[in-house]
Amino acid sequence: MTLEEIKLLVLKGRYHYSDKVRTFIEEGWYSEEDLECCIRNAIKIHKMEKDELKASVDGKKYVILGKDTYECLFYTCGKVIKDAEGKLYFFITAHKAD
Repeated sequence: MTLEEIKLLVLKGRYHYSDKVRTFIEEGWYSEEDLECCIRNAIKIHKMEKDELKASVDGKKYVILGKDTYECLFYTCGKVIKDAEGKLYFFITAHKAD
């Protein structure tokens, strides 16, 4: 997958996130908009790793750094999976970057 393909999925609202990410959102650490903003303004995939769970369509996980809605550096790790409607981006984890 390319960054552009991942951006398109997120821009179309074709994404989900883990319970861990949901907890961070519910506790107010960041918002769903921060996830979207990070991907939207990212300029490259910083790292690709093997998906140990083998749930992704291409066997990879992607580390993407961008900026959140406050223009702060933001870290995400996710993978592209399939559901009944097709591909979607799954955020495994996310947090403010150091």
